[in-house]
Amino acid sequence: MARPWRIQYEGAIYHVMSRGIGRGKIFLANGDYSRFLEYVASAREKFNLDIFSFVLMSNHYHVLLRTHEANLSRVMQWIQTAYSVYYNRNHKRSGHLFQGRYKSVLVENESYWHILSLYIHLNPIRAGMVNKLSEYKWSSYHDFVNVSKRNTWVNSEAVLDGLCSNNKDSRKEYRKLVREISGRESDFLEEIKYGIILGSDKFVEWVQRKFIDRTKKEDADLPQKKRISDDGVIERVIKEVIHNYKIDKATLLQRKRHIPFEARDVSMYILKTYTGIKNKAVGEMFGISISAVNKAAIRINTQSKTSKDFRRKLEKIVHSAFKV
Repeated sequence: MARPWRIQYEGAIYHVMSRGIGRGKIFLANGDYSRFLEYVASAREKFNLDIFSFVLMSNHYHVLLRTHEANLSRVMQWIQTAYSVYYNRNHKRSGHLFQGRYKSVLVENESYWHILSLYIHLNPIRAGMVNKLSEYKWSSYHDFVNVSKRNTWVNSEAVLDGLCSNNKDSRKEYRKLVREISGRESDFLEEIKYGIILGSDKFVEWVQRKFIDRTKKEDADLPQKKRISDDGVIERVIKEVIHNYKIDKATLLQRKRHIPFEARDVSMYILKTYTGIKNKAVGEMFGISISAVNKAAIRINTQSKTSKDFRRKLEKIVHSAFKV
């Protein structure tokens, strides 16, 4: 199956979602939820974002945000890598944490913010976890309805603006909308369940004309079609592996088929596990087959589980490469 389009431009608004691999849990303790939010808050400053609303569930999350630069892929790679490294270290596990790449829905404008925020906030109700949203701690709902915000970095005002003439009445109106919409909010979003755009026909046509209906040559230059290596991640990983193993680049990249070499295996494992680079591209880089890339990753995964010292070394390289 082809990967979905990654449409990116300055000022774009997205509803972003991701879940644990195999629908497994990605938050096991309060500290996990708190740490994830720390990374989201840091990403807001680091990548120049507006965070409008969010909810963290035990095995998935939703965030409504705006990018002021064409950088959603970089944002999500940084957040999910940072959290995966923390989670794996804290819970003594290794390997992928999230199921594939995140899903993002491009949102047209403010007219969709209210229903999207309501949909996001009502997740705990739909899941039967609580009877009242005020009972659920890990969402931005409290930043919408209370005078004192829990998360000062959540731009709830942008969503509430326009509901009423003043902030106090807007908060009351939002509570009212929650009661009215609860149980019916999914009907409003059925049109984007398997799509990538939420907006008017005119907006969809604009996106299609500007970002999708291009020749092959033009498509290759679109932000969402660039390889992740364009962000320099390959060079950063190689640089850190070379530094930690005290070898040169030529030695690391030399083509040695059927001969395990820890530094090469570590490089391939990190590129396979923490980036969107395909196994084929990783194999071509090191002159080996896709099967050999998978075997190298398995070797490193096994070694990280059996050797605490090796696991620390691996985590150090990942931390440095991704600056998490």
